[in-house]
Amino acid sequence: MADPDARARHTSVWDALAHPARRRIVEILRGAPAPTGRIHETLEDEGLSTSRFATLRHLEQMREADLVLATRSGRERINALNGSALYEATIGWLAPPDRSLATSLHRLRLSAEESAMSEVRHLSVHQSILISAPRERIWSLLTRDTRSWWRPPFALLGDADEVELVIPERAGGSVIERSGPGPERTAAWGMLVRREEGTLLEWTSVVCGAPGASGTVRITLEPAEEAAARLTVTQDAVGVLPDGIDADIELGWSNKLTTISGLLAGADGHDAS
Repeated sequence: MADPDARARHTSVWDALAHPARRRIVEILRGAPAPTGRIHETLEDEGLSTSRFATLRHLEQMREADLVLATRSGRERINALNGSALYEATIGWLAPPDRSLATSLHRLRLSAEESAMSEVRHLSVHQSILISAPRERIWSLLTRDTRSWWRPPFALLGDADEVELVIPERAGGSVIERSGPGPERTAAWGMLVRREEGTLLEWTSVVCGAPGASGTVRITLEPAEEAAARLTVTQDAVGVLPDGIDADIELGWSNKLTTISGLLAGADGHDAS
């Protein structure tokens, strides 16, 4: 039986998307995180918000639904779309074969419709998911049993049958992807910058599908009132980025976080799906 808490989270996502102003906020944040003031100006210009207070209420409901993540930058509040919550409440409900087919068809359509033109720009991806499992179990899966969730097609080694992400124990070591022995089955993602056991991983990173870009990946594991823990991924990069790469990276991390959550379902007597 599905976890009632997970079902409630999915319902809150659909309730948040019921209003056209909140759907417009999703469209605004698809491109990049944005400050509250800019979001309000867009909604006001399009007749979707009558006041800044109304905009704040829309954003608050989206944060409560876990659709929007907010951080402070000086005096501004920066809002980012949490695609994992949207993914869980939609395509994440599908059975794995249907989910894979839907993803493949979506990528095929994007490849056919979008231009191959590239430009130097900034990539910023934020993903977060609540997991009802012991934090030590989540950390172990995240750092040791990577073969179970670090899967193609969102991998440097393409369609290799079995791929794992090797994360070193100390900062300064190489973060690599491996599908077997030999250099031809190994690809380097970057260098581990920080590792705080049970809490934080951060490494320099290339961008899958964009060899002309590089940046950092930051993964945090924090306690959460709603569940045992919140797992959050932030990837930032600058360089030559093909059109549509943002959506691919968002989908890649959404897929990985949803897989981790599914693998941990019932780890503490609850279903994390």
